[in-house]
Amino acid sequence: MLRWPRALDAWLPLLAAAPALFVSLGDAPLQRAEIYFLDAARGMLESGDWLVPRHRGEPFFDKPALSYWLMAAAMRVLGIAPGSARLVSVLAAFGTLLAVFWVGQQLFGRRAAACGALVLAATPAFLGFGRLAMSDMLLALWSTLAVGLGLRSLRPPRPWWAVPLLGAVLGLGFLTKGPIALLLPGIALLLLVRLHGFRIGLRRGALALALALFALIGLGWFGLVLARLGSEPLAYFFLHENLARFSGQAYHSGRGPLYYLASYAFLGLPWAPLLLLAAFRLRHESGARVLLFWLLSMLVPLSLSRAKLDYYLLPLYPAAALLIGRWLADCEWSALERHWLRGALGLLALLCVAGPLVLLRLPEEWQPAAPTWQALMLTGALGAAALAWSMCEPRPRSALAVVTAVTLLLATGFQGWVLPALWARQPERRVLEEVRREQRPGLRVLACHDPAHVERELLFHLRLIVVQDCDLAAAARSPQPTLLLLHDQEDALLQELPALRVVSRHDFLPAKTWRFLALGQPVPMRHLTVVANTLATGSEDGQGQQSSDDAPAWITQRLTR
Repeated sequence: MLRWPRALDAWLPLLAAAPALFVSLGDAPLQRAEIYFLDAARGMLESGDWLVPRHRGEPFFDKPALSYWLMAAAMRVLGIAPGSARLVSVLAAFGTLLAVFWVGQQLFGRRAAACGALVLAATPAFLGFGRLAMSDMLLALWSTLAVGLGLRSLRPPRPWWAVPLLGAVLGLGFLTKGPIALLLPGIALLLLVRLHGFRIGLRRGALALALALFALIGLGWFGLVLARLGSEPLAYFFLHENLARFSGQAYHSGRGPLYYLASYAFLGLPWAPLLLLAAFRLRHESGARVLLFWLLSMLVPLSLSRAKLDYYLLPLYPAAALLIGRWLADCEWSALERHWLRGALGLLALLCVAGPLVLLRLPEEWQPAAPTWQALMLTGALGAAALAWSMCEPRPRSALAVVTAVTLLLATGFQGWVLPALWARQPERRVLEEVRREQRPGLRVLACHDPAHVERELLFHLRLIVVQDCDLAAAARSPQPTLLLLHDQEDALLQELPALRVVSRHDFLPAKTWRFLALGQPVPMRHLTVVANTLATGSEDGQGQQSSDDAPAWITQRLTR
């Protein structure tokens, strides 16, 4: 048994992950695809229409409604803020950890189940996605629960409730993401049936109830949308957001079939180096074969899809964590396995020391304050020392404990102190306050593009829709009160137009900062300037509205291309 009371087996992973999931949860700026979910959820609260999601005021059918409903409910109870909506993903992460323990307990027993849940709890990518107000952690929860219910319904004793509950869970997945929520666990469930020789022994009543629950939960919202708006929204969702995305006709990322394998090699750290050895060692175990089939049944369709994003990999993490946890729970190791683990621990110790040093490559004003950086360095050094101690005589339990503790400490420090220090220097929140001060009836905000990601903050917090328009010269001459968000060379061009007042200037780090740092490349700074057409906004220093003839010809030509 693991070295803690049996009652903690299921709950210790939740307690271990909680600090990294909750720290500074509401302080982070809006990231990735969060704005789509936050805007749609807030729109439901404001309009009172909980049937039709809206983004930027327009009907938005990229995803079904469950994620929006849950986030809107959280914001109604806790207040309209990103942290309220993110709590949905945090709770889904906790649910996924419990589901992983339950699946592992069915396959291997309590010790391996607890090890697998701890591996998942100490995977930084899992913790990072668990803090985002998106639907992918919910999908991981429903997929894991579906496989667990499939196992429970196929192995004696077969409780009557397992199959109906499976139908309900698949319906919740469909209401979260659509057909992919059937595809990912569905192939695994079919493989489970195949492994059991098709001797399912289902009761007709249980199967009928499962289908009814799936139809009611998974398809009910689609039916209501069809009744109100006709077939066009459903055609958009199923054909454009699913079929066209899969085939690459929409959202073609241009990433090859090995993208997810390469992604897991990085995102699955610190455990990724152990997965291949664990899979090879356990390939003949029946429980491990279920996990391998589960992994492949999700990895193959995701890899065949032309649209690939790193967080699409999230439903695979539970199966990978359970494989690694089962391997770590086995004390009968060969010499090769001990050497392999020793090498993995050495690599992690090196990363503990080198990782904080990467921050020194940031521009000086963007580096964390000295106490924060020193604390991170001290934590990394202590972690490296603990990992080096584990290398001397690698044992499964000590390796699991040390890697989990070091990873969670570093992840918590990074999320709680390093990232907030960087976010405080980014311009999003300062621009938000400046636009709030400039706000007046009829004001519009315009940008050609938005690398500073200011648009989503303005949309959620001020309910201002940034107009996407690259005819900046015409906007500068508009009689309507206008704020322009100018980036890099755009600023240099529009400085020649005297009817503009500079509200503020900002430097910011590009979205790919961490990629530049990881590759050892200099980080290119970007620039954002907020300007106002002074006469229209009533500024005292306005010098009259400038006509198109007043602007130098070369400026007008370059801005209107």
